[in-house]
Amino acid sequence: MSASAKARLEEDDAEIARLEKKLGIKKSSKTGRDDELDWLVNGSDSEDGDLEPLAKRKRSSGDDEWLQSKRQKAKVGSQVKEAKNTPASSEEEDEGLDGMAESDSETLENSDHFSGFSEDDDEYVSADEQPIAAPPRVRENPYVAPVTNDNQPTKYVPPSLRKASASDTEALRQLQRQLQGLLNRLSEANILAILQSIEQIYASNARQHVTATLIELLGTRTADFAVLNDTFLILHAAFATSVYRVIGPDFIAQLLEDLVRRFDDASAREEDGQAGGKQSLNILAFMSNLYVFQAIGCEIIFDHIRLLLDNFCEANTELLLRIIRTCGPQLRQDDPSALKDIVLLLQRSIAKAGGESKVSVRTKFMVETIMDLKNNRMKHGLGASAMAAEHVTTMKKTLGTLSANSRNAKNTEPLSIGLNDIRDSDKKGKWWLVGASWRDPAKMADARKQAQEQPVVAKAEIDTFSDDETAVDLSALARAQGMNTDVRRAIFYALLDSVSYQHAHERILKLNLKSKQMLEVPRVILRCAAAETSYNHFYTLVASEFCKEHRLRKAWEFSLLDTFRRMGEDRDDEYPSDDDDADDDEKLSVRETYNLAKLYGALVAEGLLRVTILKTLNLSSPKGLQPTTTVFVQVLVTTVLLALKSASKKSASDAVSQEKGETAFEAEVKSTFAHAHFLPDLPVALRYFLARSMTKTDIASSTKNKKERKAVMIGLGYALEALKEQAAGANELMTSDDEDYSRDDI
Repeated sequence: MSASAKARLEEDDAEIARLEKKLGIKKSSKTGRDDELDWLVNGSDSEDGDLEPLAKRKRSSGDDEWLQSKRQKAKVGSQVKEAKNTPASSEEEDEGLDGMAESDSETLENSDHFSGFSEDDDEYVSADEQPIAAPPRVRENPYVAPVTNDNQPTKYVPPSLRKASASDTEALRQLQRQLQGLLNRLSEANILAILQSIEQIYASNARQHVTATLIELLGTRTADFAVLNDTFLILHAAFATSVYRVIGPDFIAQLLEDLVRRFDDASAREEDGQAGGKQSLNILAFMSNLYVFQAIGCEIIFDHIRLLLDNFCEANTELLLRIIRTCGPQLRQDDPSALKDIVLLLQRSIAKAGGESKVSVRTKFMVETIMDLKNNRMKHGLGASAMAAEHVTTMKKTLGTLSANSRNAKNTEPLSIGLNDIRDSDKKGKWWLVGASWRDPAKMADARKQAQEQPVVAKAEIDTFSDDETAVDLSALARAQGMNTDVRRAIFYALLDSVSYQHAHERILKLNLKSKQMLEVPRVILRCAAAETSYNHFYTLVASEFCKEHRLRKAWEFSLLDTFRRMGEDRDDEYPSDDDDADDDEKLSVRETYNLAKLYGALVAEGLLRVTILKTLNLSSPKGLQPTTTVFVQVLVTTVLLALKSASKKSASDAVSQEKGETAFEAEVKSTFAHAHFLPDLPVALRYFLARSMTKTDIASSTKNKKERKAVMIGLGYALEALKEQAAGANELMTSDDEDYSRDDI
């Protein structure tokens, strides 16, 4: 070995010794072995044992050079990656790479002149090799709700809208195939067996999954573009009803919501001109069959009829005919008043269309069908076919067996909800489902305001038939008329909001008033009749309907006593009044007296009341009556005579009686005034009044028609004869001049 080589080795050994001293390797000789490079030293066995220390020193120096070169290459590689990420031209990149290659070669060439690590280099290496400290683990507080690091609030997604996992999707697909198979096998014979299978599926799967899948399948089957036959719709409606009775109202409620949504979508497509087929027809037919089986109430059917009448066209005519043909008689049986309202809406729609002359033949046929249904004259050809009717009967028997024998039958009453309830369910909640109702503040405020203004009465008074242009504030009008109780206001609303006297009679009866409350009916009718600017025969017709009931005849007499008191007559303690209102102390005007006298005169002429209603008046004294009372009796007698004359003309027996030789008019008058003999003093007093107060001048002032005046004069003669016959043997209160007052003098 040359001297120079030995010198370099000695320098290296000195440098290594200096570094080992600096690193403290001599004190802990085994520390150097922890650099995981022992295999470089002990990897191969040397044949020459004498050269082992030298080999170790050579390998130690080579190891340092290898580590240094490896670090330089890693540094060069990182610089190359940074150069690739920065936008530069290809020439610059080539130059940069060439420069790096040159620097690498220079570094390798100058590795022999390595002078050792400085203190700065040691600090730099230790900084690179220092491991990153893991974040400290924070112990979770079990008493505090976990808080996410993200400050932005996350939107709540309900379970029904969350993305289903792969397993849930597969389960739903399998459930759909299972239910589809059951519906494909559905028939009249195995409907109960299919229902049992449905119950088992509900028991083994999520309830909402089964309900949603079954409703989707039923909706797809019924909302077909082609016309479905009645048997198919009846079968599926009976099946849906059976599921409703076993499962609960949540099923039929969701099914009804789905049907309404599908019907609205189909109607919108038809309005836009798109081909909707017969979807709307099939959906309405299916809903009508659900109503036939009492799964749903009549409210939603009537709402759809009103909806179709609002948009009156040829397509809606077909839908109306299908509804009437399917469930028309049952609609009339459940709510005849609502059917009458439908007839009124139909007449308005026909009038808006230009009259019956401008509508199609099919529309005329539909109008005639609804009118026949209203009058209970439904023709057999318009109802359901014999096969469909038989099928409905069979399905009803099957459902009856289910309700009687099954322990799981939970619902037998129909779900009575309207169309607005379903459409506003997102805003006002679903009150028909347990736990799903929601209190609408706006609605509750309106309800409280309405409760302060009008009473809570039956459904009959809710419907309003007035147009927006002619609407009247009935609450203000009721206060003006003195309707100061809830019962009176209820009767007042039903009376003024009716379209005919029969309708008013039905609406008042539907209030379900008690016996004492029914006594308020005559008071309200008399108050309304007196308030008219001219006599309105409508109130007389309504009064005649209530006078036909024996229990109300005395109520009309008691109300007349209160009327006499308002005219200024003294109250008779024998007939006390229940009306203690301050408003009744007001005196009646001549106009009000005339209207009331006409009303009572018509009731007496019809035989509903008798002339004995005048028994409390002092008719035998010339100055015993107030002027308004005198006018009342004069108008009443005149009205009775004219009404009897008109009735005798219409009667077929207006011929001379063979037995007594008198006309029908004379017989009617004598029969009417003969009722006065039930009271001993009334015939004499009434005859005195007629002879003294009913002069030619009074008759002429009461009627200007000559024929009517003549009829009244003749009728007075008949009345006097009847009263004279009944007064025979009684004390005569009239003078001789009064006795000369006869028919010939008239």
